[in-house]
Amino acid sequence: MFCESLKSRLGLLRHVNLFLGLTSLIFVHLKSMMICNYFLIALTVLLMSTGTLKADDTGIKSREIKNEKLLSRIKQPPSYVRNTNYDKKWFNVLRTGIDKTREYLGNYGPLHVYIIGQESKELEDKEVGEAIIKIFCHCRHAQTQHRIADCLKGTGASLIKRARNNSTEAYLSYVDFIDPPLAELIFINPHGFDMPYLYTRGIHEYTHVFQRGFPSTPTWMTEGSAEFLAFYLGAKNEWINFEQSMKESMRMLQSVENDEVSLVDFEDIEKIERERPELKKYYRHIAYDAGAWAVAFLIHHSENRSVKSFTKIFYQTIGRAGWKEAVKRYAKFDNIAEFYVSFEKFLEESNEKKMQMLNKLKP
Repeated sequence: MFCESLKSRLGLLRHVNLFLGLTSLIFVHLKSMMICNYFLIALTVLLMSTGTLKADDTGIKSREIKNEKLLSRIKQPPSYVRNTNYDKKWFNVLRTGIDKTREYLGNYGPLHVYIIGQESKELEDKEVGEAIIKIFCHCRHAQTQHRIADCLKGTGASLIKRARNNSTEAYLSYVDFIDPPLAELIFINPHGFDMPYLYTRGIHEYTHVFQRGFPSTPTWMTEGSAEFLAFYLGAKNEWINFEQSMKESMRMLQSVENDEVSLVDFEDIEKIERERPELKKYYRHIAYDAGAWAVAFLIHHSENRSVKSFTKIFYQTIGRAGWKEAVKRYAKFDNIAEFYVSFEKFLEESNEKKMQMLNKLKP
């Protein structure tokens, strides 16, 4: 078993009972006989609890919905892996953002969160980096152990390398080659993000975990929903100002001078990379900024204009019928083309009218 193997090889774990298949949050002190300092690893190995709820349990699936492995709504909280010689405040900020979003959207998983950082020389200790790499690779390859060796040299090792090279990153990695699938949130050097927006990074990335409980949506909707909810929940928790954040997104969107690029172009980022790579420079402006406003526009066109209903009714409809049908039913459009045309007309309105629309949204 991985945990027993790791225990014997490192010679560091004490009084720990870990069994593959169990989901629990376990804080393990790793103490080296050769050094005085220690670091803390929060380690979880996953088993689906009984009575889990699939996000798309009800209704007849549309042909639009692809055959995807989806996350489930579960009881077990996320696990955290971090190097504790890195300032704990960054861990606390991210966990707070994630927990507030879990409270709002529901607890989806299984989820492992990795927070790896170096502000000075935290990762110069090889044992710190090696322990994180081993946990990362053994957890994600618990069912594909023949791939562990490659992970230790490749994907796992690159996490520490990028942290040592001062990269600042936050992203979802989705492990769908195992059953059930596993979500990994990776935060590298989160101290590089501005405060208080680091709280919203936790919100944004956990929203992607929630979205993995439902069939795929276009790139602009995936990123736009995460960004909109980051602003909305960030303001709800008094970390940021919702209106100012949305104004900044509109400013970013309006800075795009190329009239040939629009929301519809960013339905599939992989297609852009293959066929229109020149548009990649607008990824932030369209997928995130225009996407956030497109989500607000959808909510405004819904029956009750409720943000909470968007996370409930809209995504439940995606689970039953796919995103295109969800847009039509939820926002009362006859077809997707009508939605895109209406949104482009909305963008031509004055900024004052845009903000008036925003102020009509309800909790």
